[in-house]
Amino acid sequence: MDRHFDEGLQNVKKKLVEMAAMVEESITKSLEALKKRDLEMAAQVTELDHRIDKLEMAIEDMCIELIARHQPVGSDLRFLIGAIKMNNDLERMGDHSVNMSDSVRYLTDSPEIGQIVNIWNMAKIVNEMLRESVESFIHNDAVRAQKVCERDSIVDGMRNETIRILLTHMLEEPEKIGPAIQYLLVAKNLERIGDLSTNICEDVIYIAQARVIKHHAEEERS
Repeated sequence: MDRHFDEGLQNVKKKLVEMAAMVEESITKSLEALKKRDLEMAAQVTELDHRIDKLEMAIEDMCIELIARHQPVGSDLRFLIGAIKMNNDLERMGDHSVNMSDSVRYLTDSPEIGQIVNIWNMAKIVNEMLRESVESFIHNDAVRAQKVCERDSIVDGMRNETIRILLTHMLEEPEKIGPAIQYLLVAKNLERIGDLSTNICEDVIYIAQARVIKHHAEEERS
């Protein structure tokens, strides 16, 4: 492959890192807006999502052009296909971030709910998974990616614990059913962001090792 192709691959990586940073900022802003019940900050998340959507389309166009113009094979082709999938996963994370920020307007005049620290702990782990998934992709690091995949079950467990806590509030304090439902939605969106980070890492393992772990494919073959 010629120099222009190599430069194109590096540009795709650069843009994906830029997009991941925007998604992480979006998640952070949406959670901060929830903590502060800040409608202005929630609106900033929506504006940021418009930028994420535009960048997603630009990255997809770059990948398609590189494939069409240079017709790569082997690891280069797997990389570009993985980049397209990662691009889509990042855009969907941005959508989940918007979903979380949408809960702010429902919570503005609602009573406070105590003991939801689990959600903020979930958010910390999910943000770490996002950063590690991007790093594993950029560095083609299957070992790092595998570690992220293993953390997905931790997030699932925290989501279940959050549901249990919120259901208890709903039973004991019916006036808090409305805000509790919003926090249930937040927990679900965080869990989906964790799933999408895991998706990226499954693709990294395929790109680096040509090994499919999605849906436990290898276990089914054995």
